[in-house]
Parts: sequence; structure tokens; C-alpha cells
Amino acid sequence: MTTIPGTNFAIRRSILEKLGGWDENALSEDTELSIRVYNLGYYIHFFPAAISWEQEPENLKVWWKQRTRWARGNQYVIFKYLFNLNQLKNKKVFIDLFYLLFTYLLFFSGVLLSHIIFIVNAVGGIKLSIGIVIFLLLITGFLLFVSEACLALSMERNQLTIKNFWTVVIMYFIYSQMWFFLVVYSLFLETKRVLLKQEVKWYKTQRFKRIEKQNHSI
Repeated sequence: MTTIPGTNFAIRRSILEKLGGWDENALSEDTELSIRVYNLGYYIHFFPAAISWEQEPENLKVWWKQRTRWARGNQYVIFKYLFNLNQLKNKKVFIDLFYLLFTYLLFFSGVLLSHIIFIVNAVGGIKLSIGIVIFLLLITGFLLFVSEACLALSMERNQLTIKNFWTVVIMYFIYSQMWFFLVVYSLFLETKRVLLKQEVKWYKTQRFKRIEKQNHSI
């Protein structure tokens, strides 16, 4: 199932009108719109020649706010359709919906439980030993993370370097753990918004202007 890339896509006006426009409560409007497009019986085509350049956040504060919006937006989509499965006519939509469910809820619930057991075991609350199966699963997860990141780097010219390889290795122990805390935080904010019926606020990612130095020779 191809989903709409939020930074670069085109949609027919007639389809958007049939859908009733945008869902103003969706912080990840591309994901939410993708599900409704498929559910209406249409398809989204990937066009590799359409290339757009993106400016990534340049500091941790901006990164945290942007990724929090992404996580909250996808969590909104999960709850919007998970409890209204009868509205989904196109069965392909279930694939993307359950992918989001496992990524943002079930997977992170397992990670949370794992962290709690590790901390309790570390302070002496319980006595658990890591069996060979658990040890192999930890190694497999690490190798999968590194392999997938290196595969993505290999698709861009001159990006799969020794320096970037070791950066990916470090990311497993730092960046991935940051994502875990971010998703938990996002779920808290989204739950509070629903319970207190708060207004949805869109965070526009801060952009950084680069000034290129030019050398003028006479």
C-alpha cells in the first residue's frame, strides 16, 4: 500500500471534494488522507522521478517537536479507525492501520515492559537471567537495525561510509531510545487532548536559513 508523502504529492481536486476535504484534527494529514483515498476505491501511485529536498531539524528541540507531531498524528489515525473498522471498505487499508498499531502501540508496549523489567532487575527487585533465546533476539534486533539503515544509505551516492556506519551503530543505543521516550510522551499528550477535548495545535517545523559564503576575485 503506497501512502501519500506529506512533502511532495499531487491529488485530484474531484477526489478531495468526494472525501469532504481535510481532517483538521489530523496532525499527520498525509497518513489520514491516504487511508480515505484507498477506502474510496482509488489508488496512490509512486512516481520516482518526483524528487523533493527536505531540510532536517538542526537541533534537538526542533527535532523533538516535529517528531512529536508525527507520532501524535499517527496515533490519532490509529484510534480514529481502529474503533470504526466497519467504515473501512477497502481491506488493504487494514495493512497500513495494523502497521501503525504495531509500530506506535504494541511494539512500544513491549519495549516499555522490557525497560521496566531491566530496571527492576538492576536494582535487585527480581532475579532474572538472560537466556540464550533472549540474547539471540537482542543481537538479531541490533543487526536488523544496522542492516536496514545501511541499506538506505547505500541508495544515495557516497553516503555509505565508515563514518556513517559507526554513526548508525551509535544511533541504535541513543537515537532509538529517544524515539521510545518520544512516542510515550506523544501518547500522553494525545490522550490528554482527547480526554480534555483540547484544540489541535499544528507545530510548523522551524527552518534554518543557510548563508553561503561567496569568494569574489578581481
